[in-house]
Amino acid sequence: MYFFVKVRLSASIICADLAELGSQVKKLEEAGVDMLHFDVMDGHFVPNLGIGPVVMEWLRGLTSLPFEAHLMIEQPERYVQQFVEAGSQIVAIHLEATNDFRTLARQIRKLGASPSIALNPETPVEAVVPFLDEVSQVLVMTVQPGFTGQRLVKHTIAKIARLKAAIDSRGLDIDIATDGNVSFANAPRMVSAGASLLVCGTSSIFSPELTILEGVRRLHRALSRAAPPAGG
Repeated sequence: MYFFVKVRLSASIICADLAELGSQVKKLEEAGVDMLHFDVMDGHFVPNLGIGPVVMEWLRGLTSLPFEAHLMIEQPERYVQQFVEAGSQIVAIHLEATNDFRTLARQIRKLGASPSIALNPETPVEAVVPFLDEVSQVLVMTVQPGFTGQRLVKHTIAKIARLKAAIDSRGLDIDIATDGNVSFANAPRMVSAGASLLVCGTSSIFSPELTILEGVRRLHRALSRAAPPAGG
């Protein structure tokens, strides 16, 4: 339990044991994870391939946990409807992947889902400020998108804090999510900077040395020692 803000945990499905995916999802539920995060990659926007709508649709029949589709793909507007129909409540689009984010965000809402804007480590906070009124979440990539197991890009912690200040100054109620090297050491720093949703993978809840339950409990313990964010 957090003394200043409720931080939610989202499990990155691509980091799970895909051979045991159904049972892994049940373990995530039992451990108290709040959401499932699906990395969708096309081999073009990022040099890797990820999970498609068929897997999401199959898992939708196994759990009531909210789903987020993180579309690391070119021409995301072509696939938004498929992922909403497969069961995603949140659709994250990279600002760098579209020339008309505002129209795409409105399309996502029209389909019944919540739009999220994702930004790469090198993309400045100022680039997303014009779109804050269109989204329920900003997904800050704290590693380069496309691969698990990377080191934290250090300047992204300060970036979270700048984004939090921009959101607060406008009086908006928007989640800041972080994705990449959400480790037991880094997660409290992310939360102290202003993150309210952590996308967790091999650095924490899917750590090979721990069970899912042990990883979640250890992460909660680490977060309980985080300092409150400025203004939070």
